[in-house]
Amino acid sequence: MRKKRLSRKAKWWIFAAILGALILLLIWELDLPNWQKLDLDRLNNLAQSTVVYASDVESVGNLYGGENRVLVSIEEIPLHVQQAFIAAEDLRFYEHNGVDVVRIFGALWHDIKTMSLQQGASTITQQLIKLTHLTSDKTLSRKVQEAFLAMQLEKELSKEEILECYLNVVYFGNGAYGIESASKAYFGKSVSDLTLEQGALLAGIIKAPSNYAPHLEPENALERRNMILDTMAEAGFIDSEEAERAKATPLEIVEQEEPVGEFGWYMDAVMLEAQDALNISAEQLLSGGYHIYTALDPDVQKAAETLFQDGANFPDPAEDGTPAQAAMAAMDVRNGEIVALIGGRSYDVRLGLNRATSIQRQPGSAVKPVSTYAAAMETGNYLPTSFVSDEKREFAGGYSPGNASGKYYGIVTLREALSRSLNVATVDLADRLGIPAIREQMEKFGLPLSDADQNLALSLGSMTDGVSPVQLLSAYGALANQGMRSEAHLIREIRDASGEIVYRADAAKRRALSAEAAYLVTDMLRTAAETGSAKALSGVNADVAAKTGTVGMEGSGNRDAWTVAYTPKLAVAVWMGFDQPDASHKLPDWAGGSSYPAQLCAKFFSGIDGKWLQGAFHRPSGLREALVDALSLEQDHAVFLADTRTPAEYVETELFHLDDVPQTVSGLWDAPESVQDLQLASRDGEIPVLQFTSRDANAEYLLLRKTGTQTEWIATLQGAAGEKLEYADLDADLSDSHSYSVLPRHKLLYEYGTLLTGKESDAVQYNPSGVLNRVASWLEGEEEPTEPEVEIEEGQSLFG
Repeated sequence: MRKKRLSRKAKWWIFAAILGALILLLIWELDLPNWQKLDLDRLNNLAQSTVVYASDVESVGNLYGGENRVLVSIEEIPLHVQQAFIAAEDLRFYEHNGVDVVRIFGALWHDIKTMSLQQGASTITQQLIKLTHLTSDKTLSRKVQEAFLAMQLEKELSKEEILECYLNVVYFGNGAYGIESASKAYFGKSVSDLTLEQGALLAGIIKAPSNYAPHLEPENALERRNMILDTMAEAGFIDSEEAERAKATPLEIVEQEEPVGEFGWYMDAVMLEAQDALNISAEQLLSGGYHIYTALDPDVQKAAETLFQDGANFPDPAEDGTPAQAAMAAMDVRNGEIVALIGGRSYDVRLGLNRATSIQRQPGSAVKPVSTYAAAMETGNYLPTSFVSDEKREFAGGYSPGNASGKYYGIVTLREALSRSLNVATVDLADRLGIPAIREQMEKFGLPLSDADQNLALSLGSMTDGVSPVQLLSAYGALANQGMRSEAHLIREIRDASGEIVYRADAAKRRALSAEAAYLVTDMLRTAAETGSAKALSGVNADVAAKTGTVGMEGSGNRDAWTVAYTPKLAVAVWMGFDQPDASHKLPDWAGGSSYPAQLCAKFFSGIDGKWLQGAFHRPSGLREALVDALSLEQDHAVFLADTRTPAEYVETELFHLDDVPQTVSGLWDAPESVQDLQLASRDGEIPVLQFTSRDANAEYLLLRKTGTQTEWIATLQGAAGEKLEYADLDADLSDSHSYSVLPRHKLLYEYGTLLTGKESDAVQYNPSGVLNRVASWLEGEEEPTEPEVEIEEGQSLFG
């Protein structure tokens, strides 16, 4: 029986069904509905590292999240570097349309023979698509998508644009994304400075960073570099001689930086300040490609970090090994720029606790200059020579502060009270000023206050919320800058990835106190740095002012130790203590602000560039210097000008408002007053007893005995003004007549080699018993004696 043949129409239907099935199978296999579309934004909006620059506009590091990338243009990449990548990855790059058919068939034949999909034939364009649009899965669907999108991309971008994108996207190992970051990571230079052999080395890494990165596999890296150089020569990019010279170059890469850099503390603070300035998240900052220009002075920062690496600069750890912590910040007082910052003894983790900016601790006496004393000077009613009481007593509300030394000094000047850090004297001043005036002044300095800070303890640094080293530093900056305060900041300017300025630091300065008041406080702190609580800085070769602070614990030991010091250009604040102070974690009693913190400040100033130490504090025209008599201040609690006879040791330079300059010269160095009440307190024939009243505490009284023509200096007496003095002349010849007088001599001047005497007193007469005297005269045939006239000369017989 003859078989029935299918009609032509039936055959077409069967063919269509099979074709449809194959198409459906292909669609299912290639997953066409879920294919990615070409998105140029993925090429243009790459995550970029944010670059941080120091004050000299040199890059000091990158801030980045997942990818450390800095974009560069193709013009910045040397031609020999571009050619190295083409030789390594895609020799026919400039000839194909995104897909290299010759390489595909070669790779396909290899895969058929090995029964795998391991052989790569991707062009640079395809690799770029895979890196930005697709996964790395070895599937047919992904490979077809890759080829399709690559051909689309070739229609949208030029070869140079594609190569630029590729070199900015590809991963080089060592945390470096893009060729600029790789150049910095491996060679410490920008891509524009790469040599031929360095470019070839980088080109060799991207095939497999774990196998060819030079810091991991140097032999593999060198072998692949040389292979690429040979390929470049074969392709005509370079000649054979250039290739051989480059291959002969030894492998040299920069030492890899630790995960945390030498400027870690500063970089952390920059990151947080930038987030706040731009009001963006950390992720946005780390991937936004910003350029942050800071005030960092690398030399000053390194000097600080070197000091913090030396454990001898800090108190001993607690018995359980917990180290005493510390923080330091240095600020340009002219503009508030933080030039160096240390947040702890060691930098161990990114964005860890930065004690320079984040801790709030009691400042102790370090707050005195920017609270009570600044407020006093601002009133115009007080001067460094004004007097307060340092007598131990109880103030209103039962508050009874004590001096750290346990000693009290009675009436003292404000200069002495501040330079010696006398607590009772400071509270006495605060009591006179009133807490509202002190709070107002502290607020002008930007110091954080709580509504609860309303008592006299505030004048000694008892603050509910405490203060950070940077906050205290900013306040002191106003003292150094003639009363003008700038907000402390690290960042000068921020530009976005396109170079547009998106933030600039506020350059405004606000007056915290008058220039005259600022200078008066500064001058008192000069004394503190020379002879007072901060005398550890006396050896610094600069015009320096400083104040220390110590916060004690109940019983014994200290909780916090501070020193803030400044020159006309630079201020530095140092804090030391334990993060969690308790009975087992405290500083010893002797480790207060005057010890380790002050010594660290002195070493810091001595170790930085002299440009920060130049100049002198500017004295405002509204103040005038005058030479005053220090003994009058100390003894009489009065302000007088120094006399021409005042010894240099007692001459001090003090400051006054123009209408407050003293006009009266001290009388302490005048000739001492004559004794007016000399008398004999004994009867004739008895041992002569002389009595008189001291007229001058600075005088010593020479007792003179005159017998006939001979005058003898028999004793020297002294006493406080008004004190009754008495002397018994045990060596007197009771059978003879004598006269006695007193010659006052200036005691202090005599000690300094100057003889100044007052008028000799009237003489008093001693006579032996009347009967005995007449009998003795008659037996000797003598007449009644008369009193001789004796002239007192300033000679050896009186003064040795």
